[in-house]
Amino acid sequence: MGITKKIKLDSLFSLQSVFLFLFLVLFPFGQIIRLSFGIGSLNMPLQPIDVVVGLGALYSILFEKEKPKVYKYLKYFLVAAGFSFILSVFIFKYQVLYGLFYLVRIVAYTFFLNYVWNFAKKSPTNGHLLSSSLLTISVISAVFGWIQLFAFPDIKPFFVYGWDMHLFRLVGTFLDPTFLGLIIVFGLLLSINRFIDSREKKYLLITVFLLVSLAFTYSRASYLAFLGGIFVIAFAEKKFRKMMVLAVTFLIFALLLPTAKNHSIELTRSFSIIARLDNYKETIEVFKKFPVFGVGFNNLCIARNKYIGVESFTSHACSGSDSSLLLILATTGTIGLMVFAGSILGVFKSLPKSREAQTVIAVSMALFIHSLFSNSLFFPWIMGYVVILLAVSVKE
Repeated sequence: MGITKKIKLDSLFSLQSVFLFLFLVLFPFGQIIRLSFGIGSLNMPLQPIDVVVGLGALYSILFEKEKPKVYKYLKYFLVAAGFSFILSVFIFKYQVLYGLFYLVRIVAYTFFLNYVWNFAKKSPTNGHLLSSSLLTISVISAVFGWIQLFAFPDIKPFFVYGWDMHLFRLVGTFLDPTFLGLIIVFGLLLSINRFIDSREKKYLLITVFLLVSLAFTYSRASYLAFLGGIFVIAFAEKKFRKMMVLAVTFLIFALLLPTAKNHSIELTRSFSIIARLDNYKETIEVFKKFPVFGVGFNNLCIARNKYIGVESFTSHACSGSDSSLLLILATTGTIGLMVFAGSILGVFKSLPKSREAQTVIAVSMALFIHSLFSNSLFFPWIMGYVVILLAVSVKE
């Protein structure tokens, strides 16, 4: 028995898996362990989870030659993004160094998929373990959100560090209710599918807790994402009535939430919609400069400073757009967006008919809807979450 336990521990904490579990451990701590380093006049953010993912990707490149079929579809977009970036060197010169780190990041997360897949395919229990771990980190992230809400309901002091001002909202360790809301939505979809499968009451309790937590983010994008994910499950399970009852109950609860005349959390607030529309216009203006191949992934901050107006590189919004699809369009052009769409369709066609694949499709629908209102598609924690879920679902 002792020898068996030792073998399992050695397998769990070997280089073939340690970076994966470090990612899962670091995940719930979000932005509070964010680091940065300077390159000349630029201040570059450094997320510990990016370092861990990078190491896992490097291990995969060096030692894991076998790759899942979906990799080839994701590789197409990497080629398109890389090509647009190379062209951008002739436009922005040395300034592209800032955008290079974002390109390296998506390459690393793509190879991290291979890393996770090679671990998951070793044993059916590995896949179940990873799926359970994802649900756990969604729950822990929500718990941290409640701790923050009671201890620090007003995060305006973080404004000087480039964060938005939020009051009486669950923002958690991500310091943003929109991203915390999406992570909770992912957990909800996992939990609902688990309950449908097992009928275990613990998943029902988790679902209720996450629903209440989602409501208190006051994130309308996350609400819509949840409804989109629920629709996918209802369609697949042919349980429209039950899922619609759940959705309507949630919406009624959200409408009855206390706002204390705080305009920043009213569901009918319009100032954020106006700001988002302005951001869309800016991104489209950048796209118009180089509509075919874009300004290079991800040189949006440089392009925004060059063509729109000066914005600080320390701003967390500088390198992003309030729409991930517009970000792809502006940075990789029309060609890049077409390649991206084809890559995603290829991934979906490669998915087997299984409960795990159904969850991936539900999560993808939620992410697609959410990414129309936020740059959630390229948020490191979201990319890692989806990569692990996809790796678990892919059989070959």
